[in-house]
Amino acid sequence: MVTIRDQLDRYVEEKYRIDPELLPFSHENYAIYRHKDTGRWFAVFIVKDRQVFGLPGSGDTEIVSFKIKDPVLTDLLAQQPGYLRGYPSSKWNWLSAVLDGTIPFEDICRWINMSYEATKAKPGNKKPPLPKLEISG
Repeated sequence: MVTIRDQLDRYVEEKYRIDPELLPFSHENYAIYRHKDTGRWFAVFIVKDRQVFGLPGSGDTEIVSFKIKDPVLTDLLAQQPGYLRGYPSSKWNWLSAVLDGTIPFEDICRWINMSYEATKAKPGNKKPPLPKLEISG
């Protein structure tokens, strides 16, 4: 069965030539998409128990968080089914979507594209890229 996450991985790989990167946290299940030039994250996948996200039911669910610069749009979306304030911090300009089919795939792609644009390098910014976290064996 092809999941929404599988579809998103294929979409981002085709559009941006970026593969998901698993983060080396032994107690957490995170993956990210990051810009190749700056190392900035533009999407974060998190798997946790539904109750951690304030969702009804039991068992794990997966969300994807992305940056949206427009606070009015973020507020409007956060009131819709399937959307959550940015996890893990609502103080960021990030919004989360539950990957359970509530939100159409095309909408999630639109927000990932918006996040990609919001987090890309600004012209003239010569900061070195952020290093990838290495998993020690």
